[in-house]
Order: sequence, then structure tokens, then C-alpha cells
Amino acid sequence: MTRAAQNRLRCVAPLLVALVAAGAAAQQAAPSTGTSPSTGTSTSPSTSTSPSTGTSPSTGTSTSTSPSTGTGTQPGDREARPLGIELHVDPEEVTLGQHITVRLSVTHDPRDVYTLPGFDPSPLAVPQGAPAPSQTREEAQGHAKTTFTLVLADLSSLTPRIPDLVLHVTGPDGERTLTVRGRPLKFKSLVEEEHQGAPDAAHHGPKPPVPLYVRSYLWAWLLGALALAAALGYGLWRFLKREKAVAAQPVPEVPYDDRALQELQRLRREKAWERGAGRAAIFELSEIVRAYLGSRLGFNALDLTSEELVQELKGRRLIGLDLAALAEEMRWEDLVKFAKLEPTPQECVRGLDRAESVVRHTRPLRAMPKGEAA
Repeated sequence: MTRAAQNRLRCVAPLLVALVAAGAAAQQAAPSTGTSPSTGTSTSPSTSTSPSTGTSPSTGTSTSTSPSTGTGTQPGDREARPLGIELHVDPEEVTLGQHITVRLSVTHDPRDVYTLPGFDPSPLAVPQGAPAPSQTREEAQGHAKTTFTLVLADLSSLTPRIPDLVLHVTGPDGERTLTVRGRPLKFKSLVEEEHQGAPDAAHHGPKPPVPLYVRSYLWAWLLGALALAAALGYGLWRFLKREKAVAAQPVPEVPYDDRALQELQRLRREKAWERGAGRAAIFELSEIVRAYLGSRLGFNALDLTSEELVQELKGRRLIGLDLAALAEEMRWEDLVKFAKLEPTPQECVRGLDRAESVVRHTRPLRAMPKGEAA
């Protein structure tokens, strides 16, 4: 179509619209309720385009209409009249969740600009991760072709259809709109195909269970567990038997004189006076000697004062005991314990020597070595 023909068509179109509107008004005013042969819209008898837009080579997945086919007029908006509209859908037969590619191509005056500001995809939906709607424009031989590409998906509807698309048009004739009516799609049910007779048409869904033979070592694990339990039981029995035998053996009681010498040896090894604890060492040394004398002579020497202890020892005869030296030692220990006299390391060592001497010279003859008893 030449530029002159397009201009003539643009001038005649408003007159045709006015004539159609006048005819519709006259029909409504007439007493007859019948329908006029003219409905105000013109539909091409076939799916091919009008002579001015050419013929679409695709079949089954695209629909080509004349400028007035598939469009509607919204109240208050002027409807654009493009040269041709082509709607291509791939695939035409869809399943739930399958992506659907919609391409809308509009052939129009190159001075007009077509845009898709937004649309409602229902009953379809825009799948997650799908690319955003795109738009391309091509110009050739005195006309322009704008193509819109959308990616949709049927997520819940059993009657899917392409939604209506409202395009916004700007150009020398001002702002207008173009409404492209959607159309239904064929829904493909995989559940229904599952019962088809032909194997190639049946849905390859769940298969019946297949027996799997797996070599089992359960018996070996059971035998190992029993052997381990038996070994643990035997070991526990041996341990308890040994502990019971040890507990049944009488613990030999250490004689009081040996115990006193062992405690004095411990004090000598610890050397508390080197850490500034000489007074504590003398306290413990005095208690060891008193406990020994009380056990040796059979009285409670720990609760007696030094003077009471000396008087008690005077009334008892203990072979090997130097009572005067012991009394002098006790007076020095009282100064350390009660007058807070800080003993020197040498005094602590001499005190240990005198205490060991008292024990060794007064211990029973049964515990004395042969050389010491002689």
C-alpha cells in the first residue's frame, strides 16, 4: 500500500465510523427488535491478513487479522487502527507449568509508536525466572512493524487462554489505545493420557515396584554384636570379681609409731619452711608427736596443754624418753604456735630431727630393727 492510499484510508475511516454509529442509533430507535445486518465491526472471513498486510506463512500457531479484527474500543479512549495484527502462540496445546511464548506483531504507520505499559496475565501467570516482556520495531516499505514477546505459563487453570492485551499508541493523531483480544488454548491433561491405549501416547508416570536383591550382612553384624556383648560381660565379671577380692582382703593397719615416722618424713620432703610456712610445719609436727605419745601410753594427749602433758608423762614411765628435753621442745613450739614466733629453716629441721628421735627411742621393741633395739 502506497503512502497516498494510506492517507486516503485515514481520511475515510472517521466517516465510516460516523455512518456506522448513525445506523446503530437508527436501529435502536426503530420499533423492530431484529438485528441489523451491519454490526459496526468487520471481521475477515478467514484467518489470513487483508491484502494490505500480506499472508502469514505460519498455520495453527498464529492468527492474522485485518486491522478491525480482534480489537475492541474502551469507553472514553480512541481506538487505533493499525494496518495488520498477528498473534503467534507457541505451543497451542499446553500442560500445567509449561512455558508459553506469545508474540504479538502489529503493522502500523511508521509515525505511530506502540507500547505495552502493563497487562493482567490471568488466567495465565508470569512464571518465576521468566524474561521480562520485550519489544522490537522494524521499518520497511513505508510501514513499521512492532513485535511484543511475552513468556507466560498455565499454573492452575484447566481452561487456559491468552489474556487481552491493551497497547498504548502515540503519534500525529494523538494518544490512542489498541485492544487485542485473547483467545483460548487447548489444555493437555497428562492424567488423561496415562490411560491411553497406545504406548507412545501414554504418560510415562510412576512405574510398578521392581524387586531389588541386595546382599545383606545382617547375620554377620548380629554375630559380631553378640560376641562383643559376651566379651564386655566377661570383662565386667572379671573386674567385679577382682574388686570384690581386693575389698575382702583386710587392710593391714599401720602401727602408730610407723605412721608417726611416715608423717615426719612427709614434712621433711615438703619443706614448707622454704615457702614461708615454717609455723604451719611446726604446728603439724607438734600434733604428730602428741598423737604418737597418746597412742603409745594410752591417753588423749591432743587435748592437753604442754604443762598438762609433761605432768602426765612424769606419772608414766616411758623407757628412752628424755622428759626435760621434750619439755624444753614443747615450750619452744608454744612460742611458735601462740606467740607467732617465726622459726628459721634450720630450727624447723632441728625440730623434725628431735621429733624423729623421740619416736625412734620410745617405740615398742616389736617395731625396732635389730641394730636399733640393741
